[in-house]
Amino acid sequence: MTDQLPAHTVKVCRGATRCQHAVLGQDLSAELEAVLAGSGWPRFLAGMNRPIRHHHQFRVAVASCPNGCSQPHIADFGLIACARIGIEPARCSDCGHCVAVCAEKALNLKDSIHLDSSRCLGCAACARVCPEKALRVDETGYRVLLGGKLGRHPRLAHELGFFSLQDSLHVLGKVLDVYMKHHRPGLRLGELVESMGREKFDALVRP
Repeated sequence: MTDQLPAHTVKVCRGATRCQHAVLGQDLSAELEAVLAGSGWPRFLAGMNRPIRHHHQFRVAVASCPNGCSQPHIADFGLIACARIGIEPARCSDCGHCVAVCAEKALNLKDSIHLDSSRCLGCAACARVCPEKALRVDETGYRVLLGGKLGRHPRLAHELGFFSLQDSLHVLGKVLDVYMKHHRPGLRLGELVESMGREKFDALVRP
């Protein structure tokens, strides 16, 4: 007889404690475990009167930067730490360090420094290398991703938005509540999102 699997998994990248790319170097395992336990999810799944298999588990993944090494895009609930970047053009010396380090090509120095926010993933690399502090981190938080999965019909998680840690944890609790209310054997969160419609699902779980 094999041991019973837990009702969920929490995967945190190494950036939580030791990574030069980390936007937020914080291990959120305890906070996430508290929300999962408080939601009643472990008791709910254990009460289904069947062995818990890997595909029954609710998967949570936390990435400390947009590199996403913990694979939040294929988790039921993913968090990606990111920064909102502010600019002070008057301080810019046109050294070009920020342009060179930006993997998204979101910065240019035509006439003055410009940031294309639609391309920026909030990794904060530009702010770290700017010698004049013309680029700065104005705010940090988490991009919340929902409904990712692999399997026979894979689905990349969709992004709900950018939130503080407190609001992100609140979203997790609401997601679990909606999931349990609509749960049926074999249903993954991504499938529930698709059946309800992303817009309706997102409205139910926003903080």
